[in-house]
Amino acid sequence: MDHSPVKWALSVASGTAAAFFGQYGLFVALVAAAVVLDVVTGIIKAKATGEGLSSKKARRGFWRKMSLFVGLFFGIFLDYAAAHVLGSAGVVMRMDMPFALIVCAYIIINEAISIGENLYLSNPDSFPRWIAKRLKVAKGTLEQDSNKTE
Repeated sequence: MDHSPVKWALSVASGTAAAFFGQYGLFVALVAAAVVLDVVTGIIKAKATGEGLSSKKARRGFWRKMSLFVGLFFGIFLDYAAAHVLGSAGVVMRMDMPFALIVCAYIIINEAISIGENLYLSNPDSFPRWIAKRLKVAKGTLEQDSNKTE
């Protein structure tokens, strides 16, 4: 049996994450996968279009991506906090709180739109135009809806 430090560290990290996040582990994993795909397709787009890579853009992008995870963790916090506060007040909820799910879905939709845009801009001839159109419509709808709530 191989006991390499890398395997050991990955086992400890994944076990800790699974225990800490519980049912929310899937949300965190899905958001992480969407963020990684967006970053990778963004780099591909920058290289394919001749835009190049910029450390200033990368730094700004990194902090934006971190804010997505903070938003997701805040949704998880709200799920636990709302259930606890309502439970303390004697209100019994027969369902889980949906905050983390809503935040997770919103992040994944936005990242999917960005991934689609990156793929389209990288090689417009190979990306179906109907998908590009739908992504633009979805992005516009999300932006309109978020402007209405502000």
